[in-house]
Amino acid sequence: MERLLNWYLYTADAAYSHITPHRRRVPLEPRPSSCGPLTFTTYEQALEWCTTERANLVTAVHTAASSGHPGIAWRLPATLWGFFYLRSHTQDWADTTRTGLTAAQDARDRRGEAEGHLDLAAALRMSGRRDEAIDHLHQSLTVYQELGDMLGRAIAVTNLGDAYKESGRLEQAAENVSRSLAIFRRLGNTWSEGIALSNLGDIYQRLDRFNEAGAYLEQALTVLRASGNRWVEGVTVDILGTVQHRLGRHDGAEKTYRSAQQAHHDAGNRWGGGHGLGLLGNTYLASGQPRAARANLRLALAILEGLDHPEAAEIQEKIACLDGQWHSPRAHS
Repeated sequence: MERLLNWYLYTADAAYSHITPHRRRVPLEPRPSSCGPLTFTTYEQALEWCTTERANLVTAVHTAASSGHPGIAWRLPATLWGFFYLRSHTQDWADTTRTGLTAAQDARDRRGEAEGHLDLAAALRMSGRRDEAIDHLHQSLTVYQELGDMLGRAIAVTNLGDAYKESGRLEQAAENVSRSLAIFRRLGNTWSEGIALSNLGDIYQRLDRFNEAGAYLEQALTVLRASGNRWVEGVTVDILGTVQHRLGRHDGAEKTYRSAQQAHHDAGNRWGGGHGLGLLGNTYLASGQPRAARANLRLALAILEGLDHPEAAEIQEKIACLDGQWHSPRAHS
């Protein structure tokens, strides 16, 4: 059983290095000599293996926790971070990270606790449970400070800023992300620097400070492209499209949203693709093109419902409003 669990852990780690190549690696114990994990040569191979083995990987986390292998129980979901994010498997993500966190707490593994709180917060944020995510991020931050891990602390702080942003607490969001950006730059961590710059751009567009938003987003794209962070590049281009949309530049927004779709496709980011199509639908709606809006919103809905993502309900409501207008007597008069 231990050999099998290690095989899943080290193969997942090999996949992780392709799916999120420049993101901080999960600290692993030295690989046992009896473990011969798979290796991958391409991003597509790594993603396909995770997809095929998804159910077994979830089972492996629970088996590790119940059979006295807490280190594997928290490390395995941590290595699956990029896969769970890109495929929006939020239920599996929250389930496995919570199981791993509990195992780490029972074993008094402080490193595992810090990582577990951080990863569970990410899953909860994607599920729309922001207050719970904020609580776990504060706990993660406390443990990282205790461990003296500056990078871990900065990652927790930038995620805390992102959670505040999604909760509408924009001034707190800007303060936290700015703090983390300074640390990432001091550490020379360009992967995380690009994410922080993108988050600041999003925060400032929500604050209606469009010039600052545009400046941060352009900086973000430079850093993200240099570090090969294709999936956050797609998200960042979508935010640029939103800036154009909010300024009433609908033609520019349409082109920008469409260019983001290619980045989402290249990264295998299904949620990003669905979210971006919803944004494109909004732009068509604002520019007086209800047919195009409805078509793109329906495509977005199909993707988001397939992911069981909470954003699907909002898209469904917009489609229902459009359908109501479409079939009303006034629409045909």
